[in-house]
Amino acid sequence: MAPELAGRTLTVNGVSKTYAMTGWRLGYGAGPAELIRGMARLQAQSSLHPSSVSQAAAVAALNGPQEIVRERCAIFQARRDALVPRLGAIRGLACTLPEGAFYVYVSCAGWIGRRTPQGNMLENDADVTAYLLESGVALPNGAGYGLSPYFRVSFAAAQDYLDRACDRIEAAAGKLE
Repeated sequence: MAPELAGRTLTVNGVSKTYAMTGWRLGYGAGPAELIRGMARLQAQSSLHPSSVSQAAAVAALNGPQEIVRERCAIFQARRDALVPRLGAIRGLACTLPEGAFYVYVSCAGWIGRRTPQGNMLENDADVTAYLLESGVALPNGAGYGLSPYFRVSFAAAQDYLDRACDRIEAAAGKLE
């Protein structure tokens, strides 16, 4: 697109999410040779080297058929498009449409200061996710990602699980005082 930027363009990616290779911890970078050499020197001091099996698997994934990637993207997009409006319609919650991840951060600011049926005050997103856990939905709070007062919902799960989770979150919202 802009050949004049090639000398200062760095592309970094990994195979964990796209190719369902989470845990393999394998990524790659492409860019100006001097920058890549510097990255290699830095990484050599801070991480282990990937095994030959991991490298071979990543090469096979990157060079193999890519139709599965397009199929998964379409599935995740459909789940996202169903999930986000549903969560946003729950009283006290708000979220925006994520553009590149398979999770959404949901603002629970409208729940802060409210009380659970047991009389416990929801003071932060950790309290909200603890309350949701009691309601049958396990979600990480936003504080762990430096994003409070939010919680994170992954739409990598099957649609029926997402629907049940939304039902439970909606029921939990209805019980707040």
